[in-house]
This record gives sequence, C-alpha cells and structure tokens, in this order.
Amino acid sequence: MKECPYKNFRSKVLEFIEVLRTPREEFGGLPPCPFVGAEIDRDKLMIELFDPSKNSIVDMAKQLVASKYDSALFVQISNTEISEEDTFQYQKFLNKVLKKSGYHDLKCICTNPNETYDADGFNVRQHAPYFLINVTNKKLLHKTHTKLLKTKYFDKMSKEYLDYLRVEKKPRRKNEK
Repeated sequence: MKECPYKNFRSKVLEFIEVLRTPREEFGGLPPCPFVGAEIDRDKLMIELFDPSKNSIVDMAKQLVASKYDSALFVQISNTEISEEDTFQYQKFLNKVLKKSGYHDLKCICTNPNETYDADGFNVRQHAPYFLINVTNKKLLHKTHTKLLKTKYFDKMSKEYLDYLRVEKKPRRKNEK
C-alpha cells in the first residue's frame, strides 16, 4: 500500500518555509518570502490541510478568521496535479469565491511546485512540497508589496514572473538602494 503523501505535512511545509525565509541574492538579498519568518516565530501562521471534496475555501476562511492566526497556508489535497497554466485561473476563482462570500479583506495566493517562474535561475516554487494556498489580509499584502518595490527584491525576476505577479517595476532613484 502506498504511503499517504500528506503524512507529516506540517514538517514538510515547515522545511519549505525555511527555504522561504532564507535570504537569497536572487531576491535582492531578501528572503523569497520576507514576512513568513516573523509569522512563524510569532505563531501567527495557520498550517492546515484543505480537502475540496470535504469543505470549501469559505469554510477554511471561516476557520482562519475565528482563529488566533493572521494568515494561513493551506495544503490542498488533490489526486491530480494542477498545471502551471491552471494555477492563476484557480487562484482567481478562489478569490472570487471569497469576495462573493463576504471575505473582501482576504486574498489567496497559490504556490504550485509545477510552476517554472524563477528569479535569476532560482525557482522557489518548485521547492513547495504540495500545492499551497496562502490566505492573508489584502491590506497587509499591499503594504508589504509597496515596501518590496522600494528594494531590489524584484530586480532578477524574469518578465514573465513579474507579469504573473502583476508587478510593474518603476526605476528607483539613484539614492534608493
């Protein structure tokens, strides 16, 4: 009998989070996810399984909102792989469902290990142990995104990756590092 791929999912996700929180030159000397470390250290990141055959993203959002956590990382259980091409459409679908259900302040960001986007040859997403759905507050995302635009974080990302992330890089002034 084949071992369940979701056995020890938390430890596998925590190993991936170590990759996300480790500074890398490909991200301007910042970690690929500069804010996940603080969330883990403060015990503010919920890590749970999400089985769409048993509950919905709205059920998971309710669980997050009722918890002590600021954001969540849901490991989506699936018998089939989700293609890179389908990831963005699925993410849009999840966000529409949340918005329609009254969760206007939450946003989903999907991480698919099948994605090929990279920063100077380093593909952080391929290190994900599963298809992951990060659910967090839109205002917090906007605030952190704005901070990152003032750094070299996006400088080594391909045009395709920047387009996927919907980042429009504006040239920094000479005195900005």
